[in-house]
Amino acid sequence: MRRKKQYLILSIVAVSLFVLSILGLILLRLLTHEGELAVLFYIVLALVPVTAILASVLIAKYFAVRISVNSLINENLYSFGERVTFYDMNAFRIRVASIRTFRGKSSEQYIIAFSAANQSVTENINRDESVNAYNLKVAKYIDESFKKNKRKSAYCFSRGVFILYLRDISEKDIRELVGKISSELSRIATESQVRIWIQPFFGACELKKDSPLVESIENAIVARNISERNFETLTYYHESFRHHSSSSDIEEITEALKNHEFVVYYQPKYSLSAKRFVSSEALVRWDSPKNGVLTPTKFIPIAEAAGLIHEIDTYVFERVCQDLNEAKRKGRRIIPVSINFSLHEFYSNDFLNSIMELLDKYQISPSYVEIEITEATSQANTFISVSIIKKLRDRGIRVLMDDFGIGFSNIGNLRKIPFDAVKIDKSYIDDIATDMKSRDIVKFLIDLCKAIDLEVIAEGVDNKDQVDILRKLKCDTIQGFYYSKAIPIKEYEKFLISNPFEKKEERK
Repeated sequence: MRRKKQYLILSIVAVSLFVLSILGLILLRLLTHEGELAVLFYIVLALVPVTAILASVLIAKYFAVRISVNSLINENLYSFGERVTFYDMNAFRIRVASIRTFRGKSSEQYIIAFSAANQSVTENINRDESVNAYNLKVAKYIDESFKKNKRKSAYCFSRGVFILYLRDISEKDIRELVGKISSELSRIATESQVRIWIQPFFGACELKKDSPLVESIENAIVARNISERNFETLTYYHESFRHHSSSSDIEEITEALKNHEFVVYYQPKYSLSAKRFVSSEALVRWDSPKNGVLTPTKFIPIAEAAGLIHEIDTYVFERVCQDLNEAKRKGRRIIPVSINFSLHEFYSNDFLNSIMELLDKYQISPSYVEIEITEATSQANTFISVSIIKKLRDRGIRVLMDDFGIGFSNIGNLRKIPFDAVKIDKSYIDDIATDMKSRDIVKFLIDLCKAIDLEVIAEGVDNKDQVDILRKLKCDTIQGFYYSKAIPIKEYEKFLISNPFEKKEERK
């Protein structure tokens, strides 16, 4: 709107100059014949085409901006139900291109996509006035939050999704920003009394130096959609997200399951108070004859796209039961093993029955099995998750919340959902030896869990300094490279028999 007024004023000035040039030209022609005034006549004559061109350009620009603004207002009328000037995608792309041109492309830059409500709701834009009203309030919040820092940010609303461009920002800053926006969205929903399901999902894509902007925007939206599908608050884009399952993918993974190419590695967890290893986590690897040993990030997205994640989850759990049964049969040392389950597996109808059937099949006591689910999984449907967790615990199976702290859920839910232990995400542990704020946050999380009688497990502990700090903070259990990386079953069995961290009598 401001640009339209500016171009209108400039157009009027240019036209005025053009008219004055013509009038001056006529007047000078009448008054001059030869000499110095003739020179002035020719100078003014030269101004005529210049002012005419200037006036034409500015008038054309004015109408172009007017059309653009009218189009923007019409789009926002459709999106928000009101005639507002919140940026659309076209204005956003122009803005970002301008920032990257004048401020360079070398710093860290991200595109973040999020929806204020879940996608099934936002697809009904302009059909539900409450959706429009809610999105409008979110737009005003975004505008207020970022308009003071336009040299490093831009934002728009398109296809039911808010898009942010941010430069000079780290992944830690993004996590904090996502938490702040999530809290604000909940506040807006509460104050507005909107009757829609508010569950924000975020996707982030790094905008690298030579990355096409349009492609990065689409990648951020893809990551946002993955977040919604997996009930994760924030997902960073990965190239594998663009991988579409094919018959060859399905055949390859099915064949790998048949040939037992998926293997289970075990990472021990060390109790600081008991001074011994008290449990471990089962982690799957694909020992592919063609590609070597692959970590889950390399094949899980493909398995999910191919609809084979259930088969992998079941395979891993059964493999763990087989290993525990073998250790028991040979009289080896046994400690509980925790297994991760996907969102879809956890909420499947026969989840509990399938677990109990495999435990009975291999004669494994439920006390030797722990179930790990992410914070986001537990929040996907709180009522159902509480019911499932209670049934697991009634059968003697401990349940752990994995990746605590990165889902931005209400901390009060820790009190409502009956977990046995909480695993603090590695991202909080990384800097505790060098950053006091990180240490204070971890202390707060540990104290919080202690207050409600939950065991605290720190993930990703890589060095002695971190261990010493966590010991002082009264953390219960440590998991990480300092004690052991994830290792194959044979190495794991040897490690439990002989390792440098336990005394001989404590290994029995």
